[in-house]
Amino acid sequence: MLTILIRIILIYVLLIGTMRLMGKRQIGELQLSELVTTFLLSELAAAPITDDQIPLAFAIVPISVLLSLEVIISFAVTKIPILKPLFDGKPSVLIQRGELDIKEIGRVRISVEELLSQLRIAGVADISEVDYAILEQNGQLSVIPKRKDSPPTAADSKIKVTESGIAHAVVVDSHISNHALKQLGHDRKWLDSRLKHHHVTLDRVFLFTVNDVGKENLIKK
Repeated sequence: MLTILIRIILIYVLLIGTMRLMGKRQIGELQLSELVTTFLLSELAAAPITDDQIPLAFAIVPISVLLSLEVIISFAVTKIPILKPLFDGKPSVLIQRGELDIKEIGRVRISVEELLSQLRIAGVADISEVDYAILEQNGQLSVIPKRKDSPPTAADSKIKVTESGIAHAVVVDSHISNHALKQLGHDRKWLDSRLKHHHVTLDRVFLFTVNDVGKENLIKK
């Protein structure tokens, strides 16, 4: 039992390191080569865990080779453009200038019903509102609505707006994020004064966020 436990820990640490080196993209955003590598890694890692007769080297060596190949291929694709379509594929334009490309839809084997479903997920109620619909290399559908069907922006309305940046989670479940405080240019003394201003103690704070222009949002437990 101890042997199995040690093997699990070693393989787990190895896979975590491998996936971190491969990048932080989610499964739905993986390129084809990355997805194949992920499947192979799971198989290679499972074998020595379930069978203690298999040496750990039988997992460590192939995983290291796969990682090296993935890093080399990723680098080569960025430097040699001709390799990009081979490993990553290329986007498929399903709707161009409002015109549905029936031949391309058939080539990528996506049904009209599935296309309409993806358009609805993107917030488009009618295919006539679409200027471009592009099936990206990772399988996601990019939808660009026609200008006349797009919601007006502040620039269109000639409204002057101030960028507020992002909300930084300064306190989460009573735990202070020193990283968020540093990003905002504040310290613990400033945080204590703000909590005092909101008449709350740290142990009663579930979430406290501050955006780049100083707007605060506090949620108590």
